Amino acid sequence: MDYREHRYLLNGVLRCGRPVEGGGVCNVPLRTRKTKDGKRHIYFCPGQDVGGCGGVARRGDLVDFAISELVLGQMELAQYTDVDDAPLWTREEELSDVEEQLEELTRQWRARNISNNLYFRNAADLESDIARLRAEKNKITGRAERQRASMVTDIKEIRRRWYLPEAEGGLPLSRKRAHVREMLHAVIVYPAGKGRATFDPDLLEPVWME
Repeated sequence: MDYREHRYLLNGVLRCGRPVEGGGVCNVPLRTRKTKDGKRHIYFCPGQDVGGCGGVARRGDLVDFAISELVLGQMELAQYTDVDDAPLWTREEELSDVEEQLEELTRQWRARNISNNLYFRNAADLESDIARLRAEKNKITGRAERQRASMVTDIKEIRRRWYLPEAEGGLPLSRKRAHVREMLHAVIVYPAGKGRATFDPDLLEPVWME
């Protein structure tokens, strides 16, 4: 068995949704193994001897495709977000006022209308306020710029490259995992019942980032 997270798209994201006694679900992270022929991978809940319930297993390729489509769909929707919804910084007037106070204080000091003691005591407070407000402005405007950049991400190109092999220009697995992690806290995988039931994507419950 191979439990290394970087080998599969959804390691660390999928969790067991089998009901447990007392209410709730197992919630143990699913692991992976190869099929006997080595052609596919399986996501499964480990046995009770290692903390799981052993009650959920699902074809990895089908789960990967279903969740990939959900993530890509959400990324496409995000492109239609109004730029006006990006966070705004609303304290520009306050910053300008404090900067003007410092400039006026400095002019009065240079004209020798106020003492050194008065100037430096008040200047330190004003400079501290300016630094705090500028840091707040940079944080919020930086977040807004990142949001605007995400709005113009070429999702068509991402979708085109998502399913291509890396050797043919496909997205690296690490980048696809990063997109998944940006969108999802987890995916709950519910039991499919006994026997070889047809794959049902409705038994995958995405828990989206807010």
